Amino acid sequence: MHTTIRFSCGVLFSLGVFAAHAASTVVANDYARAPDQPVDQAYTAQILKFTTDPSFNTPLTDYLPASASVPTPEKVLGHVAGAPNYLPYSADVHRYFRALAAASPRVKVFTIGKSEEGREMIAVAIADESLLAGLDANRARLAQLADPRTIAMDDAKADQLVAQSTPVYYITGAIHSTETGSPTALMELAYRLAVDEAPYIRHIRSHVITLITPVVEVDGRDRMVDLYNWHLAHPGQNYPRLMYWGHYVAHDNNRDAMGMSLALTRNVADTFVGWHAQVLHDLHESVPFLYDNTVGDGPYNAWIDPILTGEWQQLGWDNVQQMTRLGMPGVFTHGDFDTWSPGYLMFIAAMHNGISRLYETFGNGGADTVQRILEPSEYERTWYRPNPPLPTVLWSQRNNNNYQQTGLLTALNYFAGNGQQFLKNFYLKAKRSIEKPQQAGPAAYVFSASDPRAGSRAQLLRVLQRQHVEISRTSAPVTVSLPAPADQQKKPATQTFPAGSYVVRMDQPYSRIADTLLDRQYWSPKDPQQHPYDDTGWSMGDLFDVQVARITDPAILQAPMSQVGQPVNVPTGLAAIDLPNGKLPRIALMHTWLGTQTEGWWRIALDNLQVPYDYISTQDVARIGDLHAKYDVILFAPIGDASAREIVDGMPMWGNPLPWKTTALTPNLGRIDATDDMRPGLSSSGLARLQQFVRDGGLLVTAEGTAKFAIDTGMAPGVSIVPTSRLKVVGSVLQAKFVDRRSPIAASYMRDELALYSAAGQSFSVSSLLTGDRGLPSAKNFQRPTGRGGPHDTDTPEGRAATAAPALPDVKPWQPMPLNAEQMRNNPWVIPLDQRPQVILRYAAAKDLLIAGLLDGGDEIAERAAVVDARYGKGHVLLFASNPIWRGETIGSYPLVFNAILNHDRLDAPTGKTAERASR
Repeated sequence: MHTTIRFSCGVLFSLGVFAAHAASTVVANDYARAPDQPVDQAYTAQILKFTTDPSFNTPLTDYLPASASVPTPEKVLGHVAGAPNYLPYSADVHRYFRALAAASPRVKVFTIGKSEEGREMIAVAIADESLLAGLDANRARLAQLADPRTIAMDDAKADQLVAQSTPVYYITGAIHSTETGSPTALMELAYRLAVDEAPYIRHIRSHVITLITPVVEVDGRDRMVDLYNWHLAHPGQNYPRLMYWGHYVAHDNNRDAMGMSLALTRNVADTFVGWHAQVLHDLHESVPFLYDNTVGDGPYNAWIDPILTGEWQQLGWDNVQQMTRLGMPGVFTHGDFDTWSPGYLMFIAAMHNGISRLYETFGNGGADTVQRILEPSEYERTWYRPNPPLPTVLWSQRNNNNYQQTGLLTALNYFAGNGQQFLKNFYLKAKRSIEKPQQAGPAAYVFSASDPRAGSRAQLLRVLQRQHVEISRTSAPVTVSLPAPADQQKKPATQTFPAGSYVVRMDQPYSRIADTLLDRQYWSPKDPQQHPYDDTGWSMGDLFDVQVARITDPAILQAPMSQVGQPVNVPTGLAAIDLPNGKLPRIALMHTWLGTQTEGWWRIALDNLQVPYDYISTQDVARIGDLHAKYDVILFAPIGDASAREIVDGMPMWGNPLPWKTTALTPNLGRIDATDDMRPGLSSSGLARLQQFVRDGGLLVTAEGTAKFAIDTGMAPGVSIVPTSRLKVVGSVLQAKFVDRRSPIAASYMRDELALYSAAGQSFSVSSLLTGDRGLPSAKNFQRPTGRGGPHDTDTPEGRAATAAPALPDVKPWQPMPLNAEQMRNNPWVIPLDQRPQVILRYAAAKDLLIAGLLDGGDEIAERAAVVDARYGKGHVLLFASNPIWRGETIGSYPLVFNAILNHDRLDAPTGKTAERASR
């Protein structure tokens, strides 16, 4: 953020007029103003003043229509949309929309829910007055198209409904709090749609119901405005990073459309499905100048309807063409964003028979006007980006607003002109979803009533219900045929499910999201897309550790069953993950000030399971004298790629302090945690206190990068990270096996196998030596010397009797090398027996390792340790190579963490009954 740079109003106004004139006559006519349209000249002058180059504006946004009765954003908030040095709070944005609705019969505001911190989320409907008056009737017609079973799958009846109905185009903004432009762009867009009498606007208004949620992440928006105001009040100083966005997670709030853990996701999903909208168009700001990733890159999600892929192409390429014709540089689609994961907010539409869309525009992380220097990869010309962004550019928030509004207006205009087609496709996609058992299959997924993991099963069923998936329950046992085995010599098997089993039928409108979440995924290592954008595997039955059967036999649909009419009951407390509720130890969740994104998923888990804990920072650890006097367990969740040095040292201490606390200027900061200065880290004294905590008998739980931190700082003697050179894992589901079922950490698990999420394939080696096993001879790495006999014979020296050498140890990859007497003699590096690390889980053999997602070079981690209980003094450090608590999708590995917590003081006593005793 830098000082705003302004040009004279007269110069920019002249340039803007010239730019509008330069646009082709054909395009100008497509978006021509109404001849008698009054113009708000003062507001228009500011639009031109704050736009830094005429090519960053168009005839659609280079003026603002005037109204004697309907207020502009400036009238209500004191600033035009995209003005420098100003960001409105979420309540201000909502206040404007309510003022707009109060003044215009073409606008209505609806409350759609609250955030975790109690802030309101809204949806704003804009259309002709007659359309808004008939919203309920229109919604009832759309509901019939959304569920063709209600009209007996009658295409002729559907055509009648299509002709009578108005489609809904749902736009969402500001899910990512550092991307600040969309709320003001959407305020001005709504005003234009309500007031402007241009023929194309009137056509949009009469043919589309535009629905807008201007701020999705309302909690994070208010914190970002605080942060920006602090920046304005401290010119020339470094300003804090936005440490907390939402109450729990930051950027990952746009990865929650599978697990539905966050209020914002559920609110948007309920709105999209409840309005039976056809499009969900999400606005972002991280790519110059406008990347319409509606088209995206391969691989496409394997469960979407092919009709949708055509709609993506149709909408995306037309949008780019229209904006390019209007003279805007840097507008493109396709790109390298794969459309595989269903975790993005926009993908709620793709999985519910709508159309998912997303813009990435260019933003400055605030309302400063800044000279930006692009990377070569951002401005290079490619086949899909023939008119790339400029290498250097003076960029303003007004430029951003011009791009967003021009893109949306041209998109809405195209959609209005083709609304009947998109409504018919909406119906057809729903119909084809219902026909899934007879087409692509399967017929259903069954959750057996005999599954002992009732809590985890209930949680997965609730996820599906939040996705608006219908759940049924059988009233009698049912036997179905299983798919024929690959070996045709064997007869097809059958399986009987007891009464009370849950059935997710595929003959329902939202079968695709259920199929997507419950099926397994495979990403070929040879896929042309070599850089997956996000997780490649998520098979939820595996990750929840529940019994889910994919049934292709249509006989399952004839079984006696009834639909579950109420939310599936999820047990409270730890019973939700099939553990006993009981007295809990004193727990702290420790975070750094380097990043709080991933540990937010751990906070959600703790809160949902009603587990009390203190939320402390590494700075707190440095101040607390005796940690073990206060806590029994410290959880240190993953924090990304931060090194041990960065965790200890924190940020560089030059420059000004970076406060994160509640003040009159920043009333929304410091509510979750606070500090006078974010820069200091754990410090060497804090590290010493953390080490002493474990030595005194405490339990430290670590995962991924924090496990590496514990290893690097000496708190996990005998454990090291396995180096790899060929391995490729990108958010995959891997098979693991229990090594020690007697460990209390393994309590409550019924099977030897457990699916683990792995972000990048980290694994551990264990040793009985502090220095590791490197250099110790073993049967695996022994090569016979030159001598007599063949390659498998033993060399025999001449002139003496043969002497047999002791057998070299032949150990499994997860096991430490056994030491002989010679290796142990007078060796201070030998770890005492009671201090040696214990492997709880190890990865499966290479051929069995992949459950879902992408895996290449898996032999480098096959059978390596995945979960290790390391001893340090009187205490323990539990090391997870993967993240056991991730995006609400890994319920099956939660018990590993909570077993350790429940048995923190009994980890040295291996017995399968320990967890049960902890509850008494």
